[in-house]
Amino acid sequence: MAQRLARATERVSSVELLFDLVFVFTITQVTEIVVEHPTWAGVGQAALTMAVVWWMYDAFAWLTNQAGEGPGLRIGLVAGMVAFLLLAVAIPDAFGASGILFGFAYLAIVLIHFTVFAKFGAPGSGRSMLRVVPFNLAGASLVVWAGFVTGPADWILFSLTLVVMILSSFTGGPAGFDIGATHFVERHGLLMIIAFGESIVSVGVGAGSHEFDLGVLVGIVLCVGIVAALWWCYFTGDDERAGRSMTGASSRRRAYLAITAFGLDHFVMIFGLILLAAGVKLTIGNVFAVAEPVAAILLGASVALYLIGDARYRQELELGPASLRYTGAALAGASIVLGLVAPVAWQLSALLVIVIAVIAIEWKRGSRKSP
Repeated sequence: MAQRLARATERVSSVELLFDLVFVFTITQVTEIVVEHPTWAGVGQAALTMAVVWWMYDAFAWLTNQAGEGPGLRIGLVAGMVAFLLLAVAIPDAFGASGILFGFAYLAIVLIHFTVFAKFGAPGSGRSMLRVVPFNLAGASLVVWAGFVTGPADWILFSLTLVVMILSSFTGGPAGFDIGATHFVERHGLLMIIAFGESIVSVGVGAGSHEFDLGVLVGIVLCVGIVAALWWCYFTGDDERAGRSMTGASSRRRAYLAITAFGLDHFVMIFGLILLAAGVKLTIGNVFAVAEPVAAILLGASVALYLIGDARYRQELELGPASLRYTGAALAGASIVLGLVAPVAWQLSALLVIVIAVIAIEWKRGSRKSP
């Protein structure tokens, strides 16, 4: 069993890649909340919904990191896929008519996760999971309850769900997981690629819903450029350094980095990409006009949020200086002012220049320090 587990945690398996395809639809559905309700309330609902979903989605990354290979695990992951797909279908109206479906699908996900973990997880991590599962079940119960109410109660119950689940991090349970570093880093890198891919899809969908003209062409070039630059921030060697940093950390330290750097910081980056996708869909059809204030805010805040999450990720894993990422985030936030008075193309151009400048200056500083 130990040798089989060691082999499994060295790389991401094909069944995990299949499982992660559901995440594409999940991001699409959360993005639609913001597009259909481009208000503070819509963004808040999207953030709460995504956070609750992300907690259990990331929990499956812990599961496959701690489980061996075999038909039983594959069947469990397929069952999880079905539950996550049902959950994703309900996401746009999770605070309304689809709340019951969302709640019971979430409860099914928690039960499937624990069952597969208990059956196929490593002995040490299985015992640690016993400390965590009561919190997951309590959170799932709150989400089910939310399905039977509407209005402010949904906000309260979803918020309590997050509080309850985060509290499980302080039980000492996570410290009992011996995280396989290489697998964990690779798995989250693949999830980031999915999030980047959804941003590209949003560019295509947004452009396809308008008559093709010079404005759409300019919008496509600028938006794809921004996504590519953000991708470069993550995959410019940080992924390899993250693997070395995780490998060199103690078992307890790896477990808590899995919660903070890969759980919280990756959520911030992914939600930033979700806001970017929403902003693109709202503006790409007319980039030569001044955007609605909410769209300008979404574009600037999305890149700022992504860079903040990326900077925290770099700091926690000691991947390199983070000050330029924070500076870039501040400048991206400031671009909102530009977006309120100038055409969308100007704000998109400014965001692209900001991210490229961050990458270029960091590269130049790094090359000077190299022997």
